[in-house]
Amino acid sequence: MNLNFSVSREFGHGFFVQGSYVSRLSRHSLLNRDVAMPTNLVDPKSGQTYFQAASQMGTYLLAGGSPNNIPKIPFFENMYGTVAAGGFSATQLIAQDAVNNSTRGADMTTTLTDIDDGDLCSTTGTTFKGSGAINRLACGVLGPWMMFNPQFSALSAWSSIGKGSYHAMQWTVRKRLSSGLTFDLNYTMSKSIDLGSAQENAGSFTGFVQNAWDPSQMRAVSSYDALHQINGFVVWQLPLGRGRRLAGNSNRIVDALIGGWQISGGWTQTSGLPFSVSQGRKWPTNWNISPNATPNGKPQVPVTNNENAPPASGPVGGPNLWSDPAAEFAAWSFTTTGQSGSIRTLRGAGNFNIDTGVSKRWVMPYSEHHTVQLRWESFNTTNSVRFDPSSATNTVTTSSSFGKLTSTLNSPRQMQFALRYEW
Repeated sequence: MNLNFSVSREFGHGFFVQGSYVSRLSRHSLLNRDVAMPTNLVDPKSGQTYFQAASQMGTYLLAGGSPNNIPKIPFFENMYGTVAAGGFSATQLIAQDAVNNSTRGADMTTTLTDIDDGDLCSTTGTTFKGSGAINRLACGVLGPWMMFNPQFSALSAWSSIGKGSYHAMQWTVRKRLSSGLTFDLNYTMSKSIDLGSAQENAGSFTGFVQNAWDPSQMRAVSSYDALHQINGFVVWQLPLGRGRRLAGNSNRIVDALIGGWQISGGWTQTSGLPFSVSQGRKWPTNWNISPNATPNGKPQVPVTNNENAPPASGPVGGPNLWSDPAAEFAAWSFTTTGQSGSIRTLRGAGNFNIDTGVSKRWVMPYSEHHTVQLRWESFNTTNSVRFDPSSATNTVTTSSSFGKLTSTLNSPRQMQFALRYEW
């Protein structure tokens, strides 16, 4: 659905001003989700869901709690009470399995696989190794495959469950070509929100719904959202030489030196683009898709795009989103089961680019219909650098390269020259 409203007015000397409200609303757009992700089963005795139980266990273990001291969690005691053995409760043994998987609750989907996958869990009960370590955990009270689909570990599918909105205020100031001068200046203040910033034909995990049972968790600003955008161009034919306002009566020799000059330029600038901190290869909710990390309440460091920051750990520094990557790394934690984490709440650098051009035209002495033009054009004239926040290594499992930037939004300065004969 499109909702647009514009007001414009023309002024003297070719000036034109327009203000607009522009809106786009999308409904039932396509989103990619895993239709074979674990079921968020409800324990009929306690009313506790699997997500609630796994999140409770994950929070306890990530805080450093011991599996031997974890309180009983109703869902696991009732739905997986068959796991209990050797004087340990079902909750304790499942928590120990999470620790054995080196995840401490950050990857509860792997632990769930051990007690639900018919090829991994034991239908005869929990068994131990000679040292007392767990050999195999028992399956649930309903047998294997209570939570997972036995045919698929993951099944990606497009669903028409998406929605989004874009609202913008746009201003344009334009001067039509007169007296050798024309320019255009545009400003947009906007906000774009959706459930997944991905094209329907894109073959990537960008915008993938992380919790298929609650897609609304994905609501955030779009990955391409820019609060402020400004761009413009100018073309000015200098008023020098024969027939011009200045030195209009100059002879051909003087005109060949001072006449026929033109300068042009273009300017583009946007506010910062959004990005997230990733959980890394840990799957608390969905085996196939890892969520974003979650702030833990510690002070966060402003994004400064520091060009020579020290590393969060290790000896090698370099361009980084933060001036103190170690402090920012400490401000993030793993996301627990059932949640999608903090989505696109940070802003990196935006685009900035200035292009310029200078040209000179000579009229041939043997015919006014024959001219030669020499052009010099420069792209990214200021050779400005704007790092791409999406290129950074922002995962809570890689402290040594956390925030490290590897590519830019723009290209280095480039120049081109052209000689053109016209008749």
